[in-house]
Amino acid sequence: MTPAFSRREVSDPDSRMNALVNQLASSGGLTGGLRIPGAVGVLHVTADLRAGQIICHVDADAPREGRSTARVNWLVRQLRNAPEDIRIEAFTMYARGTGTAELLHRVRENPMILITDPTKDLRSFRVAQTSAAGTKRGTGRGAFIDSVLAAVDSFYEQVIQTLRPWVAPPKMRTPEDTAPVEPVSPTLISTAPSSQDSPDDFEPPDADHDDTEFHPPGPDSDRGHQDPLPREDIPSTADD
Repeated sequence: MTPAFSRREVSDPDSRMNALVNQLASSGGLTGGLRIPGAVGVLHVTADLRAGQIICHVDADAPREGRSTARVNWLVRQLRNAPEDIRIEAFTMYARGTGTAELLHRVRENPMILITDPTKDLRSFRVAQTSAAGTKRGTGRGAFIDSVLAAVDSFYEQVIQTLRPWVAPPKMRTPEDTAPVEPVSPTLISTAPSSQDSPDDFEPPDADHDDTEFHPPGPDSDRGHQDPLPREDIPSTADD
């Protein structure tokens, strides 16, 4: 978990400090963000000191396909165990400013309550939870710091942990996407052994197959083949 700073705030920390001072003086609030690994978005925290409230919210992209009611139901299904006082705000495509907001228990009863124009697709959702801010200094029960920590822990456990980003389903292949396989020409087919073949790929010779046994040539093979002389043709010696 790391603080969610913009590039300008990282390069110029004084600019963030000045912005917070101006925000506190003008609206009586302080804002910050936490970047959590694996979360659907940044957890934004707003401390409204004038109203005595801690507001936590997260923004999630809506599905890129389906009707608007289906996109709302996609979010509501993931918040089945969330408190009913969770507030959901829906933003449409190419629209600026605030969106349509309603409490979760009313959205569960009627998803169309977040849809003002069915012809416009929903772009994103904002899920927010409001809790009371502590008024005491320091730490402990009723302290401001502990109320902020409790609000962040509760929102993460009940909302952010259950939200998952939308993933497009895999595209089904059509006959047009499958290229025809061209047949291989018979002249290119070879059954000769290859150096990449395994010895197990060769079959042992058939025992019934009558092949002439091959003998490697000997040292006298260049002299030609001579049949042995018959015994009666062998000349006798003088001793016989």
